[in-house]
Amino acid sequence: MFFGSPYPLTPLETASVDDHDSSGQSKGIYDYIIIGGGTAGCVLANRLSKNPALKVLLLERGDARTGWATRVPLMSTNFMGDESAAYRWPAAHPVGDSRLLSLVTGKGLGGGSSINSMQYTRGSPAEYNRWSESGRQGWSYAEIEPYFKRSENFVNAPVATEHHGTQGEWSVRDMGGFTSPRRNRICVDACAALGLPFCKDINDPAAPLTACAKLDCTIDAKSYRNSTFSAFLPSRLAEERKSHLHICTGAAVTALDLEVGPNGQKLARGVSFQANETGSKILHARARREVILCAGAIATPQILLLSGIGPKDKVKQPLMAELPGVGQNLVPRPHGHGIMYGVPTDQSLHIIQTSRLRAIVELFRYIAFGEGLFLSPVTQLSILVDSNLIDESGHILPRTDTEPANLPDLELMPVHFNYSDPPIPIEAGVLSLKVGLMRPRSRGTVALASDDPLHRPACDLAFLTDPADLAVMRKGIRLAKRIGEKMRELGTALKDLYMPDSESDADLDAFIRKTVRTTYHYGCTCRMAPESDAGVVDDELRVHGIQNLRIADCSVLPEMMSTHLQAPVVMIAERCADMILSPNA
Repeated sequence: MFFGSPYPLTPLETASVDDHDSSGQSKGIYDYIIIGGGTAGCVLANRLSKNPALKVLLLERGDARTGWATRVPLMSTNFMGDESAAYRWPAAHPVGDSRLLSLVTGKGLGGGSSINSMQYTRGSPAEYNRWSESGRQGWSYAEIEPYFKRSENFVNAPVATEHHGTQGEWSVRDMGGFTSPRRNRICVDACAALGLPFCKDINDPAAPLTACAKLDCTIDAKSYRNSTFSAFLPSRLAEERKSHLHICTGAAVTALDLEVGPNGQKLARGVSFQANETGSKILHARARREVILCAGAIATPQILLLSGIGPKDKVKQPLMAELPGVGQNLVPRPHGHGIMYGVPTDQSLHIIQTSRLRAIVELFRYIAFGEGLFLSPVTQLSILVDSNLIDESGHILPRTDTEPANLPDLELMPVHFNYSDPPIPIEAGVLSLKVGLMRPRSRGTVALASDDPLHRPACDLAFLTDPADLAVMRKGIRLAKRIGEKMRELGTALKDLYMPDSESDADLDAFIRKTVRTTYHYGCTCRMAPESDAGVVDDELRVHGIQNLRIADCSVLPEMMSTHLQAPVVMIAERCADMILSPNA
């Protein structure tokens, strides 16, 4: 893939309806048009193009990143300075000490799955059963588990595989031992001593909701990152299907092309798009059957608003369909970098930055044997906790088997790296205990900053605007300190490096506001819910009031989940493909 022919792409002009091809058939007319070639879009393009009788167009604003480094797990996660890998722009309003936080979203085929930390976490069955109990028909865990298994290829499995898929395209790997084995084992033991049991398989439906869990990663058997781009749209498949699957990169969608039928019903007939540069010619493609938005929780509502769909006073005029829920209920999960300890540099990922010899050795280990630090995910443990189980001193309360289990609203992650803003010297080894809010109550918005589709939207993150979020984060910081103290008791050397001044509410609140940032998990801006409940799509992912238009990405989540989002998004794409291709669709 990396040293052969260029990735087979279709020129934008060829995908448009402006003229005719050499066979005399109209160009730019497709059965299905997919907007967004990210985590979900690559899956959907694969599934819909399986039938060669169906003509499919995939439009992606970024490019096809196929270089070797884009597949090396550690290198591909370091995306912050790579403009080809991610969009990065400031939020609409400051947080805490007047800081303007940045939003980051994936750019290019594979989207976030090409640059994220590669965690594969489905979420508890209780997540989906809540959806079902609230009226979302077809979304209970028993109904959606087959879609997880369909895409998954679980490799290197030391645990039972009855709940995993082994025949899918998407490689999910148990990473075996820890990168820092002694310190991670002590962290596991510290959690167990505090009442947080160790879970070997976080994706087992019977896994405890509150636990210290080992993370699986989307890394294949050859030790490469397995994004949905490389898994579902590899060069070989794209070449085989290029007659009926057109993949266009550098394509910025300007609006949906809508028509009003004789009975007043709105229909999505296609899309308008242009090259991703100012002043480009507007092109059009038409869909015989459906248009599916897979642009993510930020860009999907932006495209709807640009198309006149959304709150009547916030859309680009003319108003085509009033849907008040579009762009509302943004849940951008916040985390603080938590507390930080100093550790020996050679026990931290900083060793690659500080020792050229060690970097060369580790790179050789990766190239020759597929092992070492360049294989390592940044995070290997997730500590999931229901904050109701944490007392005011940061200890876990005793539980009984008869008490109802609540979904975790906190995630603590030990990371052997400086994830923070403070100027920690690069030669210092760091262990961070990140504290993240999984189910925040604060709600933000996505709105148009401009009618120009090339401008990034105005996103109000609304971090910590609900006081309940601060209360939960305080408990998380206190628990992190108890874990660090217990690790010291068990024999690991940790030096206080960056801590709150005290554990008073006031000092913890100041610390949280000073260090809060986004985890880059965004959702719920086009919720699957009735219109009366600020919903945008129905249980079949069809946009309310508009025929031939669906959404399949994290914007449709009815509520934010207590898990990382890439696996649920792939499941949603798999389910959407079945809905579309069903004989009753």
